[in-house]
Amino acid sequence: MKLIYRKPLIFPVWAIFNNKDAGKKLYSLSDGGVEFSCERSPLPHFNHIEMAGFQASSIISYKISQKRKLKLHMFCVYPQIRVIPNETRGGLTYKFDNVKISVNGKAPEVEKVFFDGVLSVFEQSEGVEIIHRFCTARSKKALIEKIEIINKSVKTQSVSIVNRKRKHRVKKAYLVNDEDVTLFTSVLSASDNIETDGGLIRITLAPGEEKCIAAVYGADTLSFEQAEEQLRQRHDFIDGLESDLRITTPNAVLNRMLEFCKIRACESIFETKNGLMHSPGGGNFYGALWTNDQCEYANPLFAYLGYEPAVEQSVNCYRLYSEFAESDKAIPTSIIACGDDIWNGAGDRGDSSMYLYGLGRFLLSRGDKQLARQFLPSIKKASEYVIGNITEDNIVKSDSDELENRFESGNANLSTSVITYDAFISLSFIFKELGDDEQAEKYLSLAEKIKNGIESYFGAEVEGFKTYRYCLEESKLRSWICLPLTVGINERKDETVRALLSDKLSKNGTVLTRSGEKTYWDRSALYAMRGLFYCGEAQTAYKMLTDYTEERLLGCHPPYPVEAFPEGNSAQLSAESALYLRIFTEGILGYRPSGFSSFEIKPNLPDELDSISFEGLRLIGKKFDISINNGEKYDVTINGKKLEIGKGQKYIFKADNL
Repeated sequence: MKLIYRKPLIFPVWAIFNNKDAGKKLYSLSDGGVEFSCERSPLPHFNHIEMAGFQASSIISYKISQKRKLKLHMFCVYPQIRVIPNETRGGLTYKFDNVKISVNGKAPEVEKVFFDGVLSVFEQSEGVEIIHRFCTARSKKALIEKIEIINKSVKTQSVSIVNRKRKHRVKKAYLVNDEDVTLFTSVLSASDNIETDGGLIRITLAPGEEKCIAAVYGADTLSFEQAEEQLRQRHDFIDGLESDLRITTPNAVLNRMLEFCKIRACESIFETKNGLMHSPGGGNFYGALWTNDQCEYANPLFAYLGYEPAVEQSVNCYRLYSEFAESDKAIPTSIIACGDDIWNGAGDRGDSSMYLYGLGRFLLSRGDKQLARQFLPSIKKASEYVIGNITEDNIVKSDSDELENRFESGNANLSTSVITYDAFISLSFIFKELGDDEQAEKYLSLAEKIKNGIESYFGAEVEGFKTYRYCLEESKLRSWICLPLTVGINERKDETVRALLSDKLSKNGTVLTRSGEKTYWDRSALYAMRGLFYCGEAQTAYKMLTDYTEERLLGCHPPYPVEAFPEGNSAQLSAESALYLRIFTEGILGYRPSGFSSFEIKPNLPDELDSISFEGLRLIGKKFDISINNGEKYDVTINGKKLEIGKGQKYIFKADNL
């Protein structure tokens, strides 16, 4: 008989956010990372952080008590090991107990927590310093904890390490593949004089002596040397991202957040039997794809970011979805279970439009005509379905939206129509580049009709603001009124900006989902900031951006954008970090792909940024370095070519310009 696997808690009860610390600055920039100091910040304190590799992901919740004692909760996911039932949340999960360390029988005290892509906890007791460095293995099903123990005192010290729960067998009755899986906690050392076989390990350190061990939590057994190699691979991954789209501003907080968002956006890519899949994470969503998170949010960034596994998985994502493109049926919301199944529980969320929006921008940015031709059959089928859902009001109907009926979306919502408008603009560029002027004109005409429909159908006075109603059935302001600004629809710009910044929607640097609610989803705040920059409201956008970034990077829950509050306990989903990066590329730079050998930029710098640079952009088959100096006009350098761009003006770059 098949049994249903009982998933452990993703977050312990002591790590549930209630937002009472929102707005407080608890962390600081330090040595390439962010740091929580027990000397400078209030206690008790807790946080959680996710780290991922190709075969596993880990969410580590940590708490520091008033007396500086450390508590850990280590939740691990193995997307390729499928449990019963094999659905969206069907990757094997397990909560590991961490090894316990004491010095002369006493638990050490925490001094600080530091994150630079690896989570480090610094403890001390009686002159002994203990440094824990945590990361998910890059290429193994394991969480690595490297423990450095340094005796800085003048006397010999005794250190004990307790490994209480060393082995857990998951019976095959819980698993899809009918094979038992054993999860291990192994304590390893390179030193011959440290006994690591039992549950209790004792280490004696002379004054000045240092010893190093590793604890490995996972489904793969590793040696000490292999554990160290996985840690090195994590550092190599982080270091390698330095050359992939390096965005630099005069603001150190923004720069650090940009570096971290590259890590989170790129790390959540998993090897599956159906190829690489970028997945949201958050304890629930692995070995699976979504039309919003992947097709719409992350993949357009990956087209020009430069991280090759991300490009590979983007192409794989669109290919997997292309198999479901039909002229009479919406593309499904999610491809789950490492490609073995789909989930479509919210009906048509505008998924075909999301697919076309992301695919169009991705293909144009890549500048690869041959790749574009491979997707023409699915583009035509998906667009035929969308065209069939255009109403007599020239808007696009759909059953719901990306919030999947958590909030009112009616029979036709603003989100689906705006995403469709932008998708058809991209398709007009693609068909023109492929020599089909008739199709190019068709999509351009359809886009214009939808733009007019957005104004006539959704344009309305809502709660005193002449902005957009989200759907016919909605009487309150919604965060997604920002969407038209992201695609150049500015007819209601002033009132839309005023509504977004009002106390009805704006709170703690983010945007409430609906006026009068406490719920927020970061994705709409990230779109809003991008839209504010793109429509020329750089000063307003910059204030919102810096407030948001300081809250997410240095507040109570660093170091990444989150999915939502209160749902999901502010899980650090991966694609939200991609959306943060796109504030800079498509908002501040004003990037918009316009052909296989051309693109537009429309710089939008606030007064506070006298310069910004984008190094390593991969566009139209080439590598670009773009720098902008702020003045009466923008002094722009593109791969050494200097030009001036007026404020609010676009520049169309063509490959033959260099």
